[in-house]
Amino acid sequence: MTDSLEEYLYTIYYLIKMNGIARVTDIANSMEVTKASTNKALNLLKDQGLINYEKYRNITITNNGIVRAKYIERRHELFRKFLKDIIKTDEKLVESETEKLAHCISCHTAAKLEKFIENYMESEKNS
Repeated sequence: MTDSLEEYLYTIYYLIKMNGIARVTDIANSMEVTKASTNKALNLLKDQGLINYEKYRNITITNNGIVRAKYIERRHELFRKFLKDIIKTDEKLVESETEKLAHCISCHTAAKLEKFIENYMESEKNS
């Protein structure tokens, strides 16, 4: 799955979580992309079994899609916490940097980062 498709899946997941529905227009507006690009991505996600999508209908996310989206969400949370709480990145940069970093690491590295953050936060609490 490409970084771009991960972002579409995460956006769908987030919209459903926040609003109860995800529509092509909502996704396109949220990601600041065209509806044509959104439709193309939705068909690719549908082919991968991550969403249910029919033109002019609300998009739903499959169980596999939810699992994948939660993993993407967790990577975002890890980087947000790392940037904001540990290295104290400028607040204005946290979200944009999180978006970039969350898609460029492997599962292995994400697990190591999570362990590092847990250990760091625990040592800070005990200091």
